[in-house]
Amino acid sequence: MKMDVWLMEIAKGIGRFFFNPLFYCFFIIILFTSLKRIKKERKMFGSKIFDVFDEVRYTWKSSLLFSLITTILTVGLGVSFTYTIVGALSVITLLSLIINRFTWLSAAYTFGFSYLLLLLTPYYMDYLPFQIERTIENNQWVMFTTLMGLFLLYESYMMLKIQQNETFPERIKGTRGKYIGQHRLKKATLIPLVTLLPIGELTPLTEWWPMIPIGNQQFGLIFFPVVIGFEQVIRGMLPKKALHGLAQSLLILSFIVMGTAIAGYYLPIFTLISVVIALIGREWLSIRFRMKDRQKGPFFTPEENGLRILSVIPTTPADEIGLQVGEKITKVNGRSVHSEQEFYEALQLNSAHCKLDVLDERGEIRFVQRALYQGEHYELGIIFCTQPSSDLAEAR
Repeated sequence: MKMDVWLMEIAKGIGRFFFNPLFYCFFIIILFTSLKRIKKERKMFGSKIFDVFDEVRYTWKSSLLFSLITTILTVGLGVSFTYTIVGALSVITLLSLIINRFTWLSAAYTFGFSYLLLLLTPYYMDYLPFQIERTIENNQWVMFTTLMGLFLLYESYMMLKIQQNETFPERIKGTRGKYIGQHRLKKATLIPLVTLLPIGELTPLTEWWPMIPIGNQQFGLIFFPVVIGFEQVIRGMLPKKALHGLAQSLLILSFIVMGTAIAGYYLPIFTLISVVIALIGREWLSIRFRMKDRQKGPFFTPEENGLRILSVIPTTPADEIGLQVGEKITKVNGRSVHSEQEFYEALQLNSAHCKLDVLDERGEIRFVQRALYQGEHYELGIIFCTQPSSDLAEAR
């Protein structure tokens, strides 16, 4: 195979990637989601906490690495998907984005519902205003469902990489009328998936490549944007600790799905079974997570012996000195604090320097201190789970 032919097909594949409306819809929806979140942050806390597009921050390096791994797998094996498969996945993903619930961006739902949509093609195809490919080879089903398991594995990896200060805080009224805090984890990323299409100038490299031969037809490359996302609300414990357990369960589910999908190579019905396992398993994990979280009492509540940190604004003094979500500040400049007003007043005792007594996750006291400079956040960039006093609200 001449190198110039491969380079030409790679260029065409990249062009197909940027011509896919899903690529632009992804960024439009993320922008809309970010602006909506920022508006909510200003309403709840009086200031913006995280920047625009923070829903996709820290995901690009891992998504590109995962794209490289899947590219080696799909192109190396000669995996060929038809426009029908790509189109179904695009439609389901687009609908999930428009709904704007990142929960539905899990591969279990986007790949699973795409599979079912294609499986039911004979029942609605005659009513469509256009023709679509009826025949999908079993090997294509096997690779499609195997990829579903791989993307579930990546979803669990994304959860494990979330840091303590990266989840979005919210302040709501509890059942007793007091304000409590909760965290919303809402992340998404876009992964270029490279596969073969039965159109182009690439000819078979060996007798088995591509894995799904279609007569003497030549092949091209397509870079398809796969969107992966998830959304969870955490109220009863520290966000990172809660997500770690969910990620481990999701990791186990991904291996079960992949194993069942590969078994479909020998018995086709297993590809359908893998989809059922993915859909039911992913939904059950979400339901179980919510039930366990609600069984616990709210973690972020007003307390008498200190101020619980609900969130830390990035690049502020609190972030620089290493304060973490869930820690409790008991003293400021030697004075005990029980409210935001007392915290603010204690900071004013020394306008050039502050010293904090902090109770960490292990129940141990540590001391942090820092010089203060003019123009910095008046509360160091700390968000508490207590209701802001009227004086502070007016100051904002």
